[in-house]
Amino acid sequence: MASEPDQNQSADQELNALRETLAARERELAVKDGGDIQGLRTKVRASVALGILGLALYAAHFGSWQTFAEAFAAGILVTGAAALVGILLGFLFGIPRTVVDDGGAPQARAAAAAGRVDGVVAVYSPNTNLEQISDWLSKILVGVGLTQLNDIPSALVRFSVWLGSGMPQHPEAGKFALGAIAYASVFGFLYGYIWTRVVLSPMFRRADEHLRKAMVRLAIAERSASKAIADAAVAERSATETFERAQARAEQVLLQAKQRAEQLEDAMKRMLDRLYDPPERMGYADAIRIAEEYIAREGEPDNFLFWLRYAAAQGQRAAREPRVYEEAKRCALEAARKVLSQSQEMGRYWLSLLWHPEHPQRTPGEDDLEVFFNEPEFKALIGDEPYIPVK
Repeated sequence: MASEPDQNQSADQELNALRETLAARERELAVKDGGDIQGLRTKVRASVALGILGLALYAAHFGSWQTFAEAFAAGILVTGAAALVGILLGFLFGIPRTVVDDGGAPQARAAAAAGRVDGVVAVYSPNTNLEQISDWLSKILVGVGLTQLNDIPSALVRFSVWLGSGMPQHPEAGKFALGAIAYASVFGFLYGYIWTRVVLSPMFRRADEHLRKAMVRLAIAERSASKAIADAAVAERSATETFERAQARAEQVLLQAKQRAEQLEDAMKRMLDRLYDPPERMGYADAIRIAEEYIAREGEPDNFLFWLRYAAAQGQRAAREPRVYEEAKRCALEAARKVLSQSQEMGRYWLSLLWHPEHPQRTPGEDDLEVFFNEPEFKALIGDEPYIPVK
């Protein structure tokens, strides 16, 4: 006994073979339809040429070119109008009817759910207004023609006389006009009917088939869109939560940064105030303590002014307390290096201003590092000459 997968595979192969057969048959029919349409066009051209030839022969027997042109133009207008009326009637009688399967909607929904497009019947109700109008007009024309059957011959005679009055005066003008109208109207009716059945009907059928498949594809797309919208909503909620967390974290970081900046600014301001205290108050010791407390709490800051003021405080300490000169020199030298690492030009300028006794821009009281002027380490770091930045 064959397994279920084998049976499904065999069924799929049979279905594919049937589809290939149908596709080949459709191609054969398309070639045949193309030949039929080409033959129809040939017959139409021949009929039109025959009608024009008849008009030309009739107009030629009048003799003069003026009368020929008058008769030929009138004949073209009359027969053209009659052919258009006949084509319109043929179109109305030949309009194809649309067949709607009421049971198609469940099949279409099932096909859409399975993601299939082929083999789906109509899932919509086509607009049949034109078909209804064709029905009404066809019945009205046939009904009126049957009820007025006795009056048609006399009406045709009066109509031929009226038409003949618009052509060059000739005893047979009315008869010729009536014959031309009959020829053109019958020809137009047949052409309109056959064209509607042979050309327009397949076009309607193909359009309906494409529309049915498009409707199923639309149903599939709507289902996919609904799923995508749901996924997008979940992603949006997740993104919103992530953004809110990131925003809260960023605000926290900014607040911490602001607080650290305010703390650094406050420490630097208090250090500067202590550096200008009278010598007997030993403000430099408070400045050093403030700096070391900040470093222990927040870490070493990236601000050259902080290290410049710390170096200045160590310079005052070395000048006031000779017993700790070496330690103060070491701390001041290390702070001076940090000043230059964070601001080469401005740091060197301020160090030179506080260190070199002959700096031209020094003001009284700005000699905090002068105690280290003879130290070779400071000379190698700052330079022998007073430094002034180039503007």
